[in-house]
Amino acid sequence: GERHSHAIRMIEAILDDVPEIQSINMCYDVACVFESALHRYKPEWNETIRARIGRFHLYGHEHSCHVLYNLLRTQGYGLMIGEEPEHLWFIILHLIKSGRVSSGPRRTQKIDSCGMHEYCRIMDNTRSY
Repeated sequence: GERHSHAIRMIEAILDDVPEIQSINMCYDVACVFESALHRYKPEWNETIRARIGRFHLYGHEHSCHVLYNLLRTQGYGLMIGEEPEHLWFIILHLIKSGRVSSGPRRTQKIDSCGMHEYCRIMDNTRSY
């Protein structure tokens, strides 16, 4: 099963770091289960957090999830796919082998550098439209 406590802690950290945030729209593979757990454990976030299921994971859910948690049916998500973190992991996949023998700070530096390069590439492609 999924451990929703990790996602809840991540949201808490975001809200602690940036308290002026009014709402968070997130994708989660099991958003249908996560939202009910979130309402149970953090009812004060009912209006702040919206979780939806990414396109590829939606196919494994029942029809009611397609209606309630589909990215394309929810305002504010645009044409998001919901697999963006997996895309980033694929991009930095080549760093795994060399990262095993690197120190922690060096490994972080490599991942940050690769992530920044990808961010700049995406921004350059976006500006051309």
